[in-house]
Amino acid sequence: MKFAMVAQPHDETHLRTLKQIGVDHIVHYDMNDLPDSLEEIARYHRRYAEFGLDWAIAEQGPAIDRIVLGKDGWQEQTARYIRILGHLGKVGVRIVAYNFMPQVSADAMVIRTRFDVETRGGAVTSRFRLAEIGPETMPHGEAPIARERMWDNLERFLRAVLPAAEAAGVRMALHPDDPPLSPLCGLERIADSVASFDRVMALSPSAANAITFCVGCFAETGADVVELIGRFAPRVPYVHVRNISGTPEDFVETFPDDGQVDLPALFGRLHDLAFDGFLRVDHAPRLAIDPGTSEAGYGLPGHIFSLGYLRGLDHAIRRERAAKR
Repeated sequence: MKFAMVAQPHDETHLRTLKQIGVDHIVHYDMNDLPDSLEEIARYHRRYAEFGLDWAIAEQGPAIDRIVLGKDGWQEQTARYIRILGHLGKVGVRIVAYNFMPQVSADAMVIRTRFDVETRGGAVTSRFRLAEIGPETMPHGEAPIARERMWDNLERFLRAVLPAAEAAGVRMALHPDDPPLSPLCGLERIADSVASFDRVMALSPSAANAITFCVGCFAETGADVVELIGRFAPRVPYVHVRNISGTPEDFVETFPDDGQVDLPALFGRLHDLAFDGFLRVDHAPRLAIDPGTSEAGYGLPGHIFSLGYLRGLDHAIRRERAAKR
């Protein structure tokens, strides 16, 4: 497996730090958009390469707000998406991690009800509690559409973009809805269950039709993530690792070693599968030394701790298995 990481912001200090802690692959994380220009895309690539970082993954990719809800302009947005896929392939990006939630917030409708909950040692983390959802949680002016219409929009989108992704050498890796519940805040969300991902994978057998296996989100569905990663493995080029404690309707995000997901077992399964894709730390609690200037869950100190823990798991499993040969 190959460890990747987000740098938020992607300034010199953060990029130098990633290289110093042994990260070779970077995730360009921008939940808003990517530029419609090969030169601008190439500029990102050159910037990361200056620090010895391989730009492997783009999250969230080009804008898809009109595509998701089937609004006027979806055709133009799809054509633009296809164009940008070509640009990404030319600079060596291998994965676009996208979600298909209604794009009604700066974080594309990832919903939490609190961001000031304390976890181990008073570190600050986020919580989702369905009972606390109200009109003020995520106000928006979007008209709801039927669930099956949203499925039609996703199928139309994939039918259009997967040939372009194949030609560019890019895999389109769908991220689960976060949290995987529907409807929320008056809008349907369709990547909300394991069955939904079975349906998405059935839409096309192309290797470009893939999954961002978010451990936290699939744990939120109540699934056995160790079993599930084995079932979905051929379609998983990219894994997000975070841990949670709670139920689908009421959970908090925890440190990776302090939640209910058995991450040592998950890493053992990844080794059983000879997983050779990319893996990154996902949301992490904010430590006392964190200045709190990054988006919630993306403070560099918390990510450094989490990466160290995950690399430790990886090294321990490799050594244990080598000793048994």
